[in-house]
Amino acid sequence: MNRSRVSLLPAVLVTAALLLSADRATAQEVGLAPLDVKEVARGYRAEALKLKPIANEKSQVLGKISDFIFSKDGSNIFVVLAVDDFPGPGSHLIAIPFRSIKLDDPSGYLVLPGASAAALDKLPVFAYNR
Repeated sequence: MNRSRVSLLPAVLVTAALLLSADRATAQEVGLAPLDVKEVARGYRAEALKLKPIANEKSQVLGKISDFIFSKDGSNIFVVLAVDDFPGPGSHLIAIPFRSIKLDDPSGYLVLPGASAAALDKLPVFAYNR
């Protein structure tokens, strides 16, 4: 066997081993759970809830949904509320857990049970990380 071919053989073998191990590392399966698409379709689209008024049980409007924030690990969803008139400049933004909102209230409002304007004003102001 030619001397140059023998010296290339280890390099070729190492390269092939690296390529094969890299291919296996990227070929991991993603586990997806089957969903009931009819159940998903009965849900609420985030865009449809945006700018909706939030009220308390007394039908007193407390603010409007300005945005939704998802925790980095995906375990929590937060609603950003504009509590001073309308979303935009001059509005006071607060964040509350999405699960705190009652979506199917007979009043037609999205309801934040037990809330009042005074209580929401005491919550910390929400500011986006830029």
